[in-house]
Amino acid sequence: MFIKNAAKAAASAALIGTAVYGGIKAGEKLEWFRNYCKLIPYEVKSVKDSTLTDEDDFVLTAHRGFRAVAPENTLPAYEEAGKAGYWGAECDTYRTRDGVWVVHHDPITTRMMDKTRVIELSSYDELLKLNYTNGHNVDKYNELKICTLEDFFKTCAKYGMTCTVELKYNRNRQYYQEIIDLQNKYGVEATYIAFSFEDIVDFRKITDAPLFLLVDEITDDAIAKAKTVENCGISYNCNLEHNTGNDCAWIRKVHEAGLPTATWTCDSLELMEKLVRCGTKYITTNCITY
Repeated sequence: MFIKNAAKAAASAALIGTAVYGGIKAGEKLEWFRNYCKLIPYEVKSVKDSTLTDEDDFVLTAHRGFRAVAPENTLPAYEEAGKAGYWGAECDTYRTRDGVWVVHHDPITTRMMDKTRVIELSSYDELLKLNYTNGHNVDKYNELKICTLEDFFKTCAKYGMTCTVELKYNRNRQYYQEIIDLQNKYGVEATYIAFSFEDIVDFRKITDAPLFLLVDEITDDAIAKAKTVENCGISYNCNLEHNTGNDCAWIRKVHEAGLPTATWTCDSLELMEKLVRCGTKYITTNCITY
C-alpha cells in the first residue's frame, strides 16, 4: 500500500510541477521555486492615505487572509483579517483523501510547512502532523496547523466577513455540495472563483451565489463565456499592463458587456484608485486595509 501511495504521490507531484512551472525551462525551475518560497516584504497601508472617499464604491477582501501579518490561509490570518475590519476574506481549498476540505494555496505543502505532502493524497490526520514554518510572523504561532474550510466559514461568520472561495484545478467536482453545506451551516455570504470555466458552470448548478471567472489577461473569449453563466463576473490580475493599460480599456469592456469585475492582487494605493475609478468594486489585497 505504501509503495502504491508513494507512486501516486510521485505522479501527482509531477503533474503539479507541470502546472506550477508551466512555460519555465527545466534549468530555471529550481530557482523559480526558491524565489516562490521567499516571503514578500509587504507594507501595510490604509485607504485613508489614498484619494478614495466614502462615495467611491469598493470593498476590500483579504487575500488568503491578512497574509501581511500572519501566515497565509491559516486561522490566524483570517482572525487578523476580521480584526482589521475587512469586508471579505479569500481562501483556496482542497479535499483530503478522507473527505475534509482544508485551506491551502498549493496542492503540496512544501512551501509552507515542515514536511512535504500532497494534500489530496493525504488524510486530515496526516496533515495535522505538519506545522507551518513559513509566512509572516510564523514564530508567533506555536505548532500552527492547517486550517479547515469549516473553520474558515466559522471565522468569517464571527467577524461578518463575506467569504471568497477559490475552487482549484478542476478537482473534486462530485463533492462540491459539501462546500455549499458548510457555507449554509454558518449562514455566511460567499462568492466562488475559479480559473476553470468548467468549475464555474458546475458550481452554478448548486448555488445562486455570485461567481467570478479568474483570468490573468481579460479576453473576448472569457467575457463571452462569463456572459453565459447567471450572476457571473470576471476577476482579473491587476498587475498586468494588458488589463490596466489604455485607460483600463479591457476592464471597461467587461463592464460594457454587463459583467461585474473583481481584481487580484492589488497592493498599491495608486493602482487601487485607478481600478475603483474605472468601476471595479471588489479589490483583493495582501496589505491594504481600511
